[in-house]
Amino acid sequence: MTTAQVVDHPLEETAAWLSDVASDPVSFVEGAFPWGEGELVNFDGPMEWQRWVLEQIRDGLLTPGKAIQIAVASGHGIGKTALVCWITLWAMTTAGDTRGIITASTEAMLNTRLRAELRKWFRLFRAQTFFDLTMTALLPKDASHEQTWRIDLLPWNPNRPESFAGLHNAGRRILVIFDEASAIDRAIWETVMPVATDRDAEVIWCVFGNPSTRKGSSRIASTTVIGSPGTSIAEPSRSPTNRNSSAGSRPTARTATS
Repeated sequence: MTTAQVVDHPLEETAAWLSDVASDPVSFVEGAFPWGEGELVNFDGPMEWQRWVLEQIRDGLLTPGKAIQIAVASGHGIGKTALVCWITLWAMTTAGDTRGIITASTEAMLNTRLRAELRKWFRLFRAQTFFDLTMTALLPKDASHEQTWRIDLLPWNPNRPESFAGLHNAGRRILVIFDEASAIDRAIWETVMPVATDRDAEVIWCVFGNPSTRKGSSRIASTTVIGSPGTSIAEPSRSPTNRNSSAGSRPTARTATS
């Protein structure tokens, strides 16, 4: 999207749209980017499995006080990083004073692949004018909120798990994303776990990992243990990259029983 295309949306209209899709990440993704144009000329929206994950978040918001926890076991090249970016932009930009953390298996993966993809979607985002994406965080342009309204791209260190502690945000939204989660140290998981019990916040915790190894499958499955019964697990199918971007099989879903 060019600068001219972004300006085509009046600020008041864009702000109203953000408010309208605050509880609907599906509609957010459908309206946030110039599908069918420019870089997205061959795409008309999210793939079916991506849409399914967004629907789980949307439907989970209907139960206030209960954390939304979703684990996605995925391979490479199926649109997982794009989905992470959409969820991040939706969570941050549609609810004031949202706080969040995104981490990945390695600092290099976090700062190169994931941040590069986030930069791409931020550049295409119709409401980018209200926000800034730095090397380490997504922030509002309003400096008075830069400490209370932010999502940080935070590398993990098993010797400093406290950097992931204290992510409370009473009456507001919290987003946590683990990418390539099987490689993230157990100490980080245990430090973040209390977030899922924060009844006073709107909590969304998404975990993405590769199921191709026993360790990866085991760690992704463990999210059903750390969360409440009903945690959703999706196993997306690969689908063609074409104009009909919703092609492909619906992901197989499992829920926790304990």
